Amino acid sequence: MKKLVFMMLTAVLLAVAPVYIAADTADTAASKTDNDTTLPQGTPQQEKPLQGQEAQKSGTEKTEGEKQELDEIEKARQALQYGLESEILEVVNKVDKQDFETLQGDFNRLFTETKSPAVREGLFGLYQKYEDAQLTESAVTILEDYEAQQRTLVKAALSYLTAVKPELTPALNEALQNMLTQDTAEYGAETVSVLGEIGGGEEAAFLASYFDSLTIDDAKQELILKQTIMAALEKLHSENTRDFLLERAEDENENIYVRSSAIAGLAQMGNPDVIPLLVKFFEQPEPLLREAAIRGAAAFDTAETRNLTLQGFKDSYYKVRLEALKTAQKTKMQEAAPYILYRAKYDPTDAVRFAAVEALAVLNTDEGNAWLSETFRDSKKSEKLRVTILSTALKHNPAALAADLDTVVLATVTDSKQKKLRYEFGKEIAKVENTVTGEICKAFLQSDDVLTKSIGLDMFKTNAPADARALVETIAQDDKQGALQRRAQRLLE
Repeated sequence: MKKLVFMMLTAVLLAVAPVYIAADTADTAASKTDNDTTLPQGTPQQEKPLQGQEAQKSGTEKTEGEKQELDEIEKARQALQYGLESEILEVVNKVDKQDFETLQGDFNRLFTETKSPAVREGLFGLYQKYEDAQLTESAVTILEDYEAQQRTLVKAALSYLTAVKPELTPALNEALQNMLTQDTAEYGAETVSVLGEIGGGEEAAFLASYFDSLTIDDAKQELILKQTIMAALEKLHSENTRDFLLERAEDENENIYVRSSAIAGLAQMGNPDVIPLLVKFFEQPEPLLREAAIRGAAAFDTAETRNLTLQGFKDSYYKVRLEALKTAQKTKMQEAAPYILYRAKYDPTDAVRFAAVEALAVLNTDEGNAWLSETFRDSKKSEKLRVTILSTALKHNPAALAADLDTVVLATVTDSKQKKLRYEFGKEIAKVENTVTGEICKAFLQSDDVLTKSIGLDMFKTNAPADARALVETIAQDDKQGALQRRAQRLLE
């Protein structure tokens, strides 16, 4: 009986035990779950969630870092406000026209606030580069007190005024004439150059009178200043200096440079009485006098002056030939076309050949256009000549290359052996506003070569072909493009 009872109790215990074990397991699991949600940070159970938090935190920091990263304009702006002289000048020397316009308020403020002559010189150079006259009053102020200023700053102000050609106010005129008469040796040539650009009849009379009375201890310096005065009088070609110029031109003992400026200035007054004198000058052995005669011929359109110009194409002195090209181009002298074509093909001086190319593009004759097109296509011709043809045709006569432009330039985009030519073609295209290079722009933008793509952005900046915009947008969205991405983003603003 006892044995039977023992066996029954054992069976009951075995039946109940799994229930307790299951319950304990469930409680333990529940407890573990509760503990996992309440355990302090630092326990092993927290390792995985912390990794997620760190990843999230890292992503947040990267986003904030990207936001804090200054773009090029903001960097430049901060350098102009807080930078050292060297940092400021680095910005001033590198800024392009678009950035100059964007930062102009900062540059204006900087010029007013800075005490650094070097920075002011740099700013004068920058405003001169982009022909912006906003610093005119500041330049005049410097000239009025020039003795207290650094010499290089004064010369920078004078160079700036010569370039931007502001209105000649009484204050500026007085400052210039005072500097010329009081400090002739130091600033004479520069002040005369300014007066030659912006002066009038009264200033011309003043310079002519000053020429006659000018005396400097250094004979060479005196001659240079006299030549500068005559160059200014040629530009002014004021009727009230006619007798003075005629006297200088006819004086065979006078300096050649002085005589050449005198005859060219006389011609620009437009009086046909001077034409016989031009013919006489062209017969002189001195090449500078012959050059001046051709320069003067540009002021007239007579059979005699046209014949004079044609003779200039055959002159042994290259500057005379150059002047003949300028005159023919200025007057659109169609009968000169065969002479110009010959110069473009065979002249021994590159400067003359390239000037002839430009004149051909301007004259727009069938024969000239055919030669431009044929030479542009010819890979055996010099790259410099072909690039010159492209540049001048885009400026003056795009139709001359219309049939060849895409074929020739696009071939260089995929040919690594023509990379240098590709760059040169691209740079010239980027300089000239036109409507015929859209396909070329797209090809450059799609190139894997960084410089090619950069030149493509330059093209887009100049001409903004509508069908190239999507490619610029792609570059702007690509973080791998680096500086090109920032440039593209700015172009789309």
